[in-house]
Amino acid sequence: MLLSIRGSVRRAAFWLPLIWAVCLIFSSSLLVAQMGNDESAADSDVSALTQPQAADSSITGSDGQASPQEESSSATSPSDSSSKQNLVPSSTPQPTFTPVSNGVQWKPAIIQTLSVTVFQHAWRAATDPSLRYLVAHKPFWHDYGVSLTDYHMDHWSDGDSFVVNDVGHPLEGAVFGRALLQNYPRSFVQIGLHNGYWTTRLQSLAWMTLWSTQFEIGPLSETAFGNQGGFYYSNGCGTSPTCLTTPPWSYGAHNHTGLGGVTNNTGWTDFIITPLVGLGWILGEDTIDRFIVTPIARNHRILGGRVLRSALEPSRSFAAFFAGKFPWMLPAPESNFVDHHPRVIKPKDPNEKPVQHYAIGTQYTNISLPVIKAGCETACRQPLSGAGFTFDYNFTHYFAFDSALNFLPAQSGTKGMMQGLFGVKLGESWKHWGLFAKVRPGFIYYNEAWPGGGVDAPGSLTRFAWDVGGVAEFYTQHGGTFRVDLGTTLVRYLTDRVDTRFTQIGGVISNQYYVTQGNVQFSTTYAFRF
Repeated sequence: MLLSIRGSVRRAAFWLPLIWAVCLIFSSSLLVAQMGNDESAADSDVSALTQPQAADSSITGSDGQASPQEESSSATSPSDSSSKQNLVPSSTPQPTFTPVSNGVQWKPAIIQTLSVTVFQHAWRAATDPSLRYLVAHKPFWHDYGVSLTDYHMDHWSDGDSFVVNDVGHPLEGAVFGRALLQNYPRSFVQIGLHNGYWTTRLQSLAWMTLWSTQFEIGPLSETAFGNQGGFYYSNGCGTSPTCLTTPPWSYGAHNHTGLGGVTNNTGWTDFIITPLVGLGWILGEDTIDRFIVTPIARNHRILGGRVLRSALEPSRSFAAFFAGKFPWMLPAPESNFVDHHPRVIKPKDPNEKPVQHYAIGTQYTNISLPVIKAGCETACRQPLSGAGFTFDYNFTHYFAFDSALNFLPAQSGTKGMMQGLFGVKLGESWKHWGLFAKVRPGFIYYNEAWPGGGVDAPGSLTRFAWDVGGVAEFYTQHGGTFRVDLGTTLVRYLTDRVDTRFTQIGGVISNQYYVTQGNVQFSTTYAFRF
């Protein structure tokens, strides 16, 4: 009975993509039958996008407001044009809107897609203790590299459930695609038999393929964060060898999928299903939008344009949040795809000082570190003083690249060290002072330290470090800056512990175990801005 159930599940997983394709073909045939009379309407939609100035000024938005073009035309009537030259320009800067272009707005598309990726990893880290363990205690770059070498692409399934592989991943792909489409005005057309629709959807397929592949094996991937491919586990049980001998998991230990199946979570399914079925998800939502949501929204703005569109088009709704909008703020068919919530360029304050992009300075620093010195059998914590150089590049008054290189000479029986930190600071600056938060990854080089990993002799080595804390800046009249830093420098230390938690059934990731320790650091800097 159990074998027959597993066989049915495998057959369902095999036939599902084929059934989905048949449904897509059937829906396309319905479109051919139902939209033969709508070709001219579709063409007019495309022409309206390419020539926005010819759009009907009587069309209002989904919120019942006039379009920006309508407001502009009503503000300047023919009777006013003759006296236009006599108008005195206002001294108050007015907000301006970004120019309309039919091309892809690459910067917001990339930022929003990256935001979706980071959100997914944040969700994984919040809900998966194994992921947190691997990131905190394992060698990141080594395990990422070796995990890539153990991908098994000789089978379809990666061992995940139907809901994960055939529902969750297609939704992920659709959200990636929507992040491109919502920043691509040429794609603001309803589903139909015209190039304006299908060309942009196929372009979104390429975008989904790129970003879903990155999410599998790229630097911001499940392989990098979580070591997919790096270790084996029993489905529904874990990485303990007892999973192979304890019912009910042991019944499927010789399988790759199903309860008890042993897998390292690799296969073709995520690479293929995510973009292809993700495109089908978008096509399905677009069909629902044309034949169900839009007709209702034309007469019932709240029910159709807000409730139904948000509920029945989840990929569109989810992607909208990463654009900083609610789903009903995006251009919609019932408003002729007029954007009533365009990005507004904040006018410049004429009294605002120009950004001085560069800042170079010298600094004194003091950090408390465990070090080798006379009288200590292993390592003793010692406050160490040093001096160094800083370099900042200010992109704006609020955001800057922030770096420091410090030299800690031999003192109190210790050997010398060097520290390099390279990151960002984010905050607020006023006329005479500023407050910032900083995050700066980097390194500490030791001339002598205990290496860990079972090595008994001390030697020179480099350890990964993070500098996290706050910055207060005080500005002088002649381009000088007095700066005070206070924070903790997190240093990763290799221990002597042999960690086999994730390789008991099998795997290629390291058996090393790292711990992270905080070390208080204080610095004062004087820099010149120019």
